[in-house]
Amino acid sequence: MDKFKRRQLLLGGVAAGTAATLGTEYVRRDRAAARQAAIDAFAAEFYDPEDIIQAAVTGDTRMVEEFQAIQASAAFPPPPTPYNRIISKRLILLSRLATQQYITGRNDPRYDGNLQQLLDYTPELDKYRLVANFRGQERQVNDNIEVQVPQALIDDPTLMDDPTAMEETLVNTEDAIRTGVTAAVRVGRRIEVFYGFLLESDDDSILVFRGTQRTAEWVGNIYAVQQPYLDPNTGETLGNIHTGFRRIADSIINPLVVEAVRQIDPSKPCYVSGHSLGAALATVLALDIALAVPDLRPSLQVYVYASPRVGNPEFVRSYARLLPNSFRISNLADPIPTMPPTQLRAQFVHIGEEWSFLSQGGDILPNHIVDTYRRAINAEAESNQTRNFPVTGIA
Repeated sequence: MDKFKRRQLLLGGVAAGTAATLGTEYVRRDRAAARQAAIDAFAAEFYDPEDIIQAAVTGDTRMVEEFQAIQASAAFPPPPTPYNRIISKRLILLSRLATQQYITGRNDPRYDGNLQQLLDYTPELDKYRLVANFRGQERQVNDNIEVQVPQALIDDPTLMDDPTAMEETLVNTEDAIRTGVTAAVRVGRRIEVFYGFLLESDDDSILVFRGTQRTAEWVGNIYAVQQPYLDPNTGETLGNIHTGFRRIADSIINPLVVEAVRQIDPSKPCYVSGHSLGAALATVLALDIALAVPDLRPSLQVYVYASPRVGNPEFVRSYARLLPNSFRISNLADPIPTMPPTQLRAQFVHIGEEWSFLSQGGDILPNHIVDTYRRAINAEAESNQTRNFPVTGIA
């Protein structure tokens, strides 16, 4: 009997607690609804549909004006040293060679980075000695290659699961291989690739980084996350830069670029250059060099091609102060220099005095590749003057 009463009391307490909770929640919702109704009634007195429509129509225009204001806040002053077309032609050729060096090294493990073995090498570069090649680990690479698969593997595909048996079968005889069939094999491997090189002659030094070659690197150009750029000597923040470009410069490229340039003569001009991803790396690493090797700073000149945006307005103003002889060459039909957007998660603007040309190939790749830039620069099509292109239908 006592157990029954205790159970009734317990259940009654639970019911009472539940009712109290539901009642409190009902009151809270009722009050919230009344409060929202009062706000809506108050706002209705000021509501004008035309204001909403006008705001929607002019929203894009205001955003464009905001972008232009951000870009104007980081306008790069004219460099003290004029743009050099002869040097620019040489640098864009070397950017092409940096791409060929990467492709050759990626596919031929015997290749040691010798530039003279590359397709576009020219005798005009004979005066340069190779001071350093820069390499870095590339993530898993999957290549599809065609091979002659021995008939034994066709007859007994389980041999593919046994590396030892497979190796024995492959080395049997040339006749056994010839009796096989052609098949596509997917080969996965982790490799060391070339990122660029440092050259020196009696007249100057040149530091070049290769352009974008892999999908992951293109994504890195767009993914707009920033981190502070710190002066290594003072700890002062010189603005914010793209985290992905900083990561590649810090943790992938070997040997360290700053250590490599200590080997060159600081009294001669030193050109730092690159195309696409290489342009972004050149931008970051040129500033690293300027701060770490003060004797070399007056000699540094930066020429970047098809560069994505690297940092915020504060970074660009710091850059102009430390590396005033900086130039940015872009194809007006190339979308990569418009990435990352001026303002999304953070603000991004360009370094350098702009020199541009227009070459419309109908798609992203032909508008962006280094060969397009090389043809335009060899033709001296780039200019730093404002261009008034005709626009149909606009007075």
